[in-house]
Amino acid sequence: MIYIRFSCISLALAVVLGSMGAHAMKPHLAPEAMNSWDTAVKYQFYQSLGLLVLAIAGRAVKVRPEVHVWSLRALTVGIIFFSGSLYVRSSTAVTGIDFSWLGPIAPTGGLLFIAGWMLAAFSFQKEIQSKSV
Repeated sequence: MIYIRFSCISLALAVVLGSMGAHAMKPHLAPEAMNSWDTAVKYQFYQSLGLLVLAIAGRAVKVRPEVHVWSLRALTVGIIFFSGSLYVRSSTAVTGIDFSWLGPIAPTGGLLFIAGWMLAAFSFQKEIQSKSV
């Protein structure tokens, strides 16, 4: 249930941050920073929707729970790392704080996305037909 809630909150936050970027941040950000902000919003939407689908699917079909939960965890941390670091790094012009040291965090988030989806693929099990004895 926590991953369903997280994904819904993340989707709402993506709407807020997308709107904030388009209206409040745009006049203050260089085109490259605005592009990073937009990328963060897009990936937050995509991954949050995927996380929601996986979390619901894990309740609806047979999964290997120990693998499935790790796929949900990887996607959750990936959203925070990837989009979060892009939001913070692209807002340097507004905050006046240099967050360039967060550079390696976004690729780590991307790797977590890949790992999460691969784990998800292996978490769904084929139903075993029982043999009549």
